[in-house]
Amino acid sequence: MVPPHLTPVFHLTSLLLLVVSSFVASSSTVPTKIGNGYRLLSLQESPDGGLVGHLKVNRKSNIYGPDIPHLQLYIKHETDDRLRVHITDLQNQRWEVPYNLLPRDHPPTPSQQPTGGSPITATEFSGHKLIFSYISNPFSFAVKRKSNGETLFNSSSDESAPFNSLVFKDQYIEISTSLPKDASLYGLGENSQPHGIKLYPNDPYTLWTTDQSAINLNMDLYGSHPVYMDLRNLGGQAFAHGVLLLNSNGMDVVYRGNSLTYKVIGGVLDFYFFAGDSPLAVVDQYTQLIGRPAAMPYWSLG
Repeated sequence: MVPPHLTPVFHLTSLLLLVVSSFVASSSTVPTKIGNGYRLLSLQESPDGGLVGHLKVNRKSNIYGPDIPHLQLYIKHETDDRLRVHITDLQNQRWEVPYNLLPRDHPPTPSQQPTGGSPITATEFSGHKLIFSYISNPFSFAVKRKSNGETLFNSSSDESAPFNSLVFKDQYIEISTSLPKDASLYGLGENSQPHGIKLYPNDPYTLWTTDQSAINLNMDLYGSHPVYMDLRNLGGQAFAHGVLLLNSNGMDVVYRGNSLTYKVIGGVLDFYFFAGDSPLAVVDQYTQLIGRPAAMPYWSLG
């Protein structure tokens, strides 16, 4: 809540930001170059059967603060249906959802000089249902369905893309995925939208966990669930998969119809990909990770 004595200043600042944003949006569709991406220096096996890598920033940028120069990449097929991709600062610990509140496996402890394990030269890391692949420079990764080769998530960017390559700063993280135009996305709660839980291009999706009434449209609510389900029709057959970004910091999720961009103000990138391939299977795999919903007691039914 804005203090009363600052209300005029707050409204004036908001108006100026709106004018500037409108001018920028109308004058150019090219995204602001916030960072210059990272390159993968090494990738090796981790003791738990995953992969651990070292990313280094290509060229530093000071927009929204300096880039974190060295990152640790961790990939693991945790189950037949679930793939985890974890990216954090290699040299300093960062805030994550506490492991005692949401029990899950710890990634390898970040170290300045990763040692041990066998070097990996292959560009694909295959599991039972999902395949992880990557491009070294600028670093990007993709997740594919093993049964039909369908790309579920692809963070690669080029000059024509409306989003940046991976950006990782202390108080600003950005990563994107390209999407087919016929994909139907549902989720990103709790966020009140006039269309319900289906995502529509260019609607605002802000997760900030403020305690507001659900009757206010286009507003973030008290809870934060950065997970979406993607439903697609492939050759007359329906497929579904889920994507969770386990990050409790405030974020904007920009959905453009053919791409989706996360803009987060802190924490780490901790992605979980659920293979599905039905909506019920996605929910089952998701709740297997975060916990099953508790049954309602009879007395609460009135």
